[in-house]
Amino acid sequence: MKLAFIPVPVMAGATAIIATRLLEFVLLFDAYGYVGVKELLSVGSESWFNSFIMLAGLLIVLLECQCAYAMMRGSSWSRRVFLACQLLSVIYLFCASEEWIGPMLFRLDFNTTPQLIAELMQRKVPDLAVLLLIYVPFSSRRFFRRDK
Repeated sequence: MKLAFIPVPVMAGATAIIATRLLEFVLLFDAYGYVGVKELLSVGSESWFNSFIMLAGLLIVLLECQCAYAMMRGSSWSRRVFLACQLLSVIYLFCASEEWIGPMLFRLDFNTTPQLIAELMQRKVPDLAVLLLIYVPFSSRRFFRRDK
């Protein structure tokens, strides 16, 4: 498949997935610095469950990047897997922030549930925009629906 035949919303959405994931790592290093990231990794490896959560988060980032590549190739499974990754991350972040499960490593620190939901939605706006780009426009739906 040639890249010239990829609809603009699909190309923009797939590129945005990769760009936001790379930007997240850049901002992580900018916010914490080398020593802070090293400490985050050491705290994350203190227990098996923390290590599992950190590895699962990294696996989700890699899976989202693979989905972005597959979207540009027209694989319909990639949209569903990306949506599942987003739902899984929202559910985990909500449950960890409410202190229902998991380590306190990845959580949002808010007092009330409405504040937590508002912050969670604000953090997921870029991913929601990508989901709209790959599901709503007719050209995107036609691109993923076509016969292989």
